[in-house]
Amino acid sequence: VDFLHHLETIPDKSNVDLRWPIQVMVSNVINDVLFGFRFPYDDCQPLMDYVLRFNEMMNNVMENKWLALGMALPFLRHVPYLNWYIVGRARQKMIELNQYIVDNVERALKDYNVEDEPTCFAHAYKQRMQDNKGLDDVNLMSTCADFFLAGQETTTTTLRWAMLLLAKHSEIQEKLRREIRSAIGTERTITRADQASLPFARACVLELQRFANIVGTNVQRLSTRDTEIRGHKIPKNTWVNGDIHYLMANDPVFVDPQEFRPERYIAEDGKSLRKDLIERTLPFSIGKRMCAGEGLARVELFLGLTSTFQQFKILPSPGNEIDLEP
Repeated sequence: VDFLHHLETIPDKSNVDLRWPIQVMVSNVINDVLFGFRFPYDDCQPLMDYVLRFNEMMNNVMENKWLALGMALPFLRHVPYLNWYIVGRARQKMIELNQYIVDNVERALKDYNVEDEPTCFAHAYKQRMQDNKGLDDVNLMSTCADFFLAGQETTTTTLRWAMLLLAKHSEIQEKLRREIRSAIGTERTITRADQASLPFARACVLELQRFANIVGTNVQRLSTRDTEIRGHKIPKNTWVNGDIHYLMANDPVFVDPQEFRPERYIAEDGKSLRKDLIERTLPFSIGKRMCAGEGLARVELFLGLTSTFQQFKILPSPGNEIDLEP
């Protein structure tokens, strides 16, 4: 609601930069879950500073050839001086970023009494600490940092892709808007309970995550035993990565995978979704170590997408063509 209100207040809607409004919307959802408060759109400098530092750190990580070498040859991290180039600089940036988490946890817990009903994750964690000696403030900070770091950038980038793709494919956008207006109208706020009434919107979210696929590989795993796959021997304790992008871009069940086609997920009855395709759509990975924030992310994407296009039509700015090439 705050996001839509902010867009309404923008005087010139012919040329709107959606990057920061989407960033604040997603971050505020996570902020509310973790710490119990949101930033106003016109007073969110601490959040903006955090995001800028985070983006700077990620750019440094991506450009750090020593880090890539250290991941391939882990023993190099024990070599004097090389350790700083491989992980030292990134660790220092993480310490700076964590100050944002520390400040917000302290703000959330400032007036909280553990006897009261928790209203956010920090409250609930602090309450559980009274009965579980394995939980402490260090783990609370680390857990909040994990959720915030993993959740805000991935969902933000996916929603930015949504605006880009639906502005590019105006016919898909119109189909989505027609479904929303027919099932919900324009006056009532869309909730997660409306998902069953909006199959094409759900299909758009699935296709968005398949097509954009912003996390191309899974986090690294370690093989627990010697194994063999299609004649390739993989010894125990080998680092392995799941190639999520390859699965969703090359699986033969996705006809013309290079095309953005949400209707591929719609079943023949026009109302339900194809379970066989949903099972092969794995943006959050699979198994016991799949993304812990899957449930929240799916709801954020559904509500962010449908609420925006319930009220607005997104078009390329005048004189500009949308180029989807890398």
